[in-house]
Amino acid sequence: MQHDNGYIQCTHLNRAKTVIAALLWFICWLELFYTVWEKNQGRSQPSVLYVSPLIMGTMMLVAMVLIQCERLHGVQSSGFMLIFWFLSLLFAIVPFRSLILAASRPGAKVDALRYFTFYTYFWLVALQFLLSCFSDRSPLFSQSIKDPNPCPEMSAPFLSKITFWWFTSLAMLGYKRPLLPEDLWSINPSDTSNNIVPRMQCLWEEECARVHKQWYSYDTVHTVLQSTMVIFD
Repeated sequence: MQHDNGYIQCTHLNRAKTVIAALLWFICWLELFYTVWEKNQGRSQPSVLYVSPLIMGTMMLVAMVLIQCERLHGVQSSGFMLIFWFLSLLFAIVPFRSLILAASRPGAKVDALRYFTFYTYFWLVALQFLLSCFSDRSPLFSQSIKDPNPCPEMSAPFLSKITFWWFTSLAMLGYKRPLLPEDLWSINPSDTSNNIVPRMQCLWEEECARVHKQWYSYDTVHTVLQSTMVIFD
């Protein structure tokens, strides 16, 4: 879906997403610098403690940039970012449980900083996933701002779109009583004939040209075969 209705003004929601992404980026680099410091103290560290924070820190930086880029392009709810935070949370559940079990063992040596950074990382990712389930305000130049009865599909969160939950209110209203003209929403700009017909016409002309060319080839072959049969006869 193209978003060309202008940018979304800064709101508490996109500010919170950006701040949390920045905190996650800081935590990843803090863990990396802590690993380097431990190595300088003569403590041997596995390579995963260097590679993992570096990769995650880069991903959080990219996520922070994408949050602002999508805001500037008028994306109210990003399915890509929602899936990203869901996978990040899902993959962090097993290490989260493992650290809890390791710390609960009798006589276990707990690295306070690593436990603190990972627990903070886990809950920040969970909060980021929760915030991604909500939709931001409409873009600055969106037609839905001036529309008295806009279609809620455009401003619905990603989960609501893929489950068609945004349509539930109209379906329930139609179940309770017959729908009236004023109950219906306005047509989305992308669903109007002004937008659909030109694209349909272009595709139709391409298909007609392809079929015409194909039939012309068949007629040519048929003519050649008939001429050959006449010659041999």
